[in-house]
Amino acid sequence: MSLNDYDVIRGKMNFVGLKNYLDAIQDPATVGAIPRTILFSATVVAASVLLGLAMALLLNEDFRGRSVLRTIVLVPWGVSEFATSAIWRFILSDSFGSLNGLLYALGLIKNYQLWLSEQMAIFWVAAAFAWHFTPLGAFFLLASLQTIPQDIHKAAKVDGAGPFRRFWNVTLPHIRYAVLIVLVLATMEAFRAFDVFYVMTGGGPGVATEVLTFHIYRQEFYYFNLGGAAATSYILTLIILVLAAVYFVMLTRRRRGR
Repeated sequence: MSLNDYDVIRGKMNFVGLKNYLDAIQDPATVGAIPRTILFSATVVAASVLLGLAMALLLNEDFRGRSVLRTIVLVPWGVSEFATSAIWRFILSDSFGSLNGLLYALGLIKNYQLWLSEQMAIFWVAAAFAWHFTPLGAFFLLASLQTIPQDIHKAAKVDGAGPFRRFWNVTLPHIRYAVLIVLVLATMEAFRAFDVFYVMTGGGPGVATEVLTFHIYRQEFYYFNLGGAAATSYILTLIILVLAAVYFVMLTRRRRGR
């Protein structure tokens, strides 16, 4: 399809070679969607890894109710991406949203705020997606944390190492491969995210949240440019593969160094 010009009305397909690809990389809408996609993905990856690591460290501790908390933490991942988006859209509504209601009741704001503004919408959508994805990353990291021998931590304590030094010199070296796997998964999932944009913002305000996936959707279902949409999809796939390859090169180099 990406190598053809498909006429939806007449049902005819004409071979055009790489024309769709050339049109895609020269299309201002495609070029503009790339930095928005990167910004969204970078925000999701940073939030997912940092929050996931914090959650994993907490759930790795021994305390009463830990098994119950582990189940509760997993709930956001069990909720579908579409349902997650609907929940966050309700929370952030500028007319009846629970976030505005809470802040207003606490006296922190005098008027209801437009959270999904042109400047902030991409970050709120990233927050919603990170809330959905973080539990999965947390359990990957938790599984890795539980493989660390406790004798190493005890020896570090005897040597006078504080919590931060133990984390930096003992914990992090043991879980860095798990962190890298979470980075790969978070990056790939963020680049292919669509439901959160469709439900929360519809690509708006304006084109503030029109990332590559939503741009592909518009190309195909709004303008019936099937060849252009297919070509842009392959461009997106290539970007994801390149990023994944970079991550895995980093992983193999570190292993060889060890």
